[in-house]
Amino acid sequence: MSLILELKTYRIAQIFEKVNSLDERKRCLLCGKIVCNVRNHYYVHFPGKYACSLCTAVYTRSDTLLMHCRSKHPELNV
Repeated sequence: MSLILELKTYRIAQIFEKVNSLDERKRCLLCGKIVCNVRNHYYVHFPGKYACSLCTAVYTRSDTLLMHCRSKHPELNV
């Protein structure tokens, strides 16, 4: 568990390595998965808490909360 707490202080770039010099994809050093979007994959291991102010929905990513607000609460005009 202390390893996870230590890793939370690392920058996103410190837990990913390039697959090769010709490819933009990166390998996660925590699980070995090869991903294109390191920011989104980072939240798989270290989820955030983004709560909707109008209902009880809670998301791990801010972009997912934004999509929720746009589709479920169109009166906000977000």
